[in-house]
Amino acid sequence: MAKKKSLKISKDRFKKASVTTPTVATESNQSIVCPINPVINFPSIGSQGGSGYNFNFKGYYGKGYDDITNRVFYTIQTLLKNSKNLAEITMYRYLSNGFCYLAEYLALWHYILGREITQEDLTPDLIENFIVHLRGLEVGYGSQKNHYSYTKALLTAMRSKRYWCVDSSVDFKAFFPKNPYPQSNKRHKGATSLTTYEKRQLVVALKQALRPIYNKTEPLTSYELTVCVLAIAMQTGINTSPLLNMTINALSDHPLKDNRKLLTVYKARGNATQLHNLRKSENVELAQGVKLNVAYLIERIIELNAVYRNENENITLLIYRKAKGTQGRGDSVTSMSEQALAFNVTKLIEEYDLKDEDGKPIKVNLSRIRKTFINGIYELSGENILVAAQSAKHKGTDSINHYLQAPEQSKRNLGLLGEIRVKELTGDTQNTPTGRCKDIVNGDRAPKNGKTCADFLGCFRCKSFVITGDDLYRLYSFYWAILRNRESFGRKDWKRHLRNVLSIIDTEIEPEFIKRGMLNHINAEKERARSNPHPYWINLEMLKVAQ
Repeated sequence: MAKKKSLKISKDRFKKASVTTPTVATESNQSIVCPINPVINFPSIGSQGGSGYNFNFKGYYGKGYDDITNRVFYTIQTLLKNSKNLAEITMYRYLSNGFCYLAEYLALWHYILGREITQEDLTPDLIENFIVHLRGLEVGYGSQKNHYSYTKALLTAMRSKRYWCVDSSVDFKAFFPKNPYPQSNKRHKGATSLTTYEKRQLVVALKQALRPIYNKTEPLTSYELTVCVLAIAMQTGINTSPLLNMTINALSDHPLKDNRKLLTVYKARGNATQLHNLRKSENVELAQGVKLNVAYLIERIIELNAVYRNENENITLLIYRKAKGTQGRGDSVTSMSEQALAFNVTKLIEEYDLKDEDGKPIKVNLSRIRKTFINGIYELSGENILVAAQSAKHKGTDSINHYLQAPEQSKRNLGLLGEIRVKELTGDTQNTPTGRCKDIVNGDRAPKNGKTCADFLGCFRCKSFVITGDDLYRLYSFYWAILRNRESFGRKDWKRHLRNVLSIIDTEIEPEFIKRGMLNHINAEKERARSNPHPYWINLEMLKVAQ
């Protein structure tokens, strides 16, 4: 009996070599495996209302390094399919911040050698020359380091995914210099926190911009969402990416406190989740001067822009409809991107004429706002670095250092203390009955008429006044004299002139010395002054003499 012919058609007959992705290491020239569609899509970044970011490799083919271009293309495709712990934005930056600059150098290398560049040309010498190439670009030291770091990470991924065959006898670490950018962290100047003046300007502008949003009934625009994002950032200090990727499920009831809401945001790096507590007040009317309520603001965004969310079945919070462009594009639903955020922030600065002390436009971004928030917590906590690290959601204190700045008051005190210490060492110390003075004749509150200042109570409001550890005996002698002589000084006058001095010593001066590990010294001097007061302050007669 004849064997029945199989009618099954093999799928391999319809496969094209150009769309077959190699999955094993190969040393052959990969230029023969060019993809039909050289575009890689990153759906989880960019506009959530659209289709994400794309990277098109088309412009990199035919430039003399197709072998390496293909290996990079298939490496990223493999990472997208198999890497769960690597964020898509990182993969995108491998290409936009790394491969783009490496490709530019490979084109020069191809011109010099006069032949196709392949993986065999990826040598330690080429890496060294690439670093020299980066130095010749018109970019900063930190940017050079970033381009090199992303290129190194990409090449490392190519090797780990077996798209770059390196001889096993060769030490892979030898391909890359140990530290080509020394002290880059010290040379890089990151964004600084907003000054008090700048912060006040921005807060006033946000209050004015938010007022119509609370009364609005139609969906919010991209600009209005930006105002909301800035207001949320001012009160939470959340990073840019978690803010823009918030969903409508981010806000929930607090499990323990009725006067708080729980905000859950996704942190792309490390697939971590951040939790933020937001105080929820009874009155949310901005016109009544009540503090901005983040929970209510998020609820308003959810409510007003629900129609857009239903239109494309998206749960992203910051979603809006793009205005129709001049070329007929737009009029589609999308989500807030970093580019749109930056554009609208510039618009806010221009609309409210936000300027710094020098009359220049204020630079506003979420990095500066975050640093302002963390520095605010740092100052309010008595410069407690642990509390600041906790508010920034950092596990330790090492990574929080580049966020913190010395408060202006600390800078002034340090400078003044330095001046007085110099005068001490030169024998020109100017003591007062309660501490030390920068200049007792021409100081901040001195009469400036050639006479010595005798306003001892005014010392505690004077910019020229400084307390050192050696002054605590005199200071606490004055402290105990105030307490002992309340009745003889007169209750009414005592409250008016002296009660505030006690408060300043207890809440401002003493805690500063305790933070510097001088608690034992404080206790010893305090007890010494109580039992054996300084001759100045056996009583309060010195105050009468000063008058």
